Amino acid sequence: MQSLPLIVGHRGAADVAPENTLKAFRRGLADGAQMLECDVHLSADGQDVILHDATLDRTAQEDSPLRTGAVADLTRAELDQVLVGEGEHIPTLTQVLEVADAHRGEDGCRATVLVEIKAPAAAELAAQILTARYPDSGWAGDDLPARLISFHVEALRLAQRTAPEVPRQLIVRELTDQALADAVEVQVASLAVRTSELQDGDPERIRAAGITPLIWKVRTPEDLPLALELGIEWIGSDDPALTRRELAALTER
Repeated sequence: MQSLPLIVGHRGAADVAPENTLKAFRRGLADGAQMLECDVHLSADGQDVILHDATLDRTAQEDSPLRTGAVADLTRAELDQVLVGEGEHIPTLTQVLEVADAHRGEDGCRATVLVEIKAPAAAELAAQILTARYPDSGWAGDDLPARLISFHVEALRLAQRTAPEVPRQLIVRELTDQALADAVEVQVASLAVRTSELQDGDPERIRAAGITPLIWKVRTPEDLPLALELGIEWIGSDDPALTRRELAALTER
């Protein structure tokens, strides 16, 4: 039987629970995700903030005590007041890691957390949090506690200087020569290309550089056969339970 890609709970389980909340991360794992993805910004007082957008405006619920403003202009204490759906609060990276550490999948492994650095200023802190929490992990093998990922090469450079042992992943829209050169420069373990921009031969070019190829925005059933065809190792999902059923159905045909 064909090996199935691992499922990454994108922002936890963004289609079925308030994104980037502890409720969403627990739901993603309960629904079969073997990995989690979260987004990190930096507050005005230098604390980590698990939120996708640079502002509160889209995700703050209507009755939140604080509903608008840029994350970088607000302190962590102010951000702790924000409600982001179903009464959930904005978590810290440590809280997300605690959820992942408490879970063991069917294979007995912890859920690896893909920590996406949205604001490059958050890169050093995120790297420090990971190495402080997992000083003896070895950062190798299949049971990794986390990876640092970003669209921003500068963020990965900072992460590399701060914690070179933590695996890194570059995310790009299309595989240009510059993108591949950047990936090699910061010694990423994986490189993700947007599915709609993937060109013939891109996975082979990435593998030839000693890097694991990935694709992103695998959000519809139509994208799944491509992931299987290319031998992609893991894919993001906003609804891990649905993606798990669709993958199983594909391999049974």
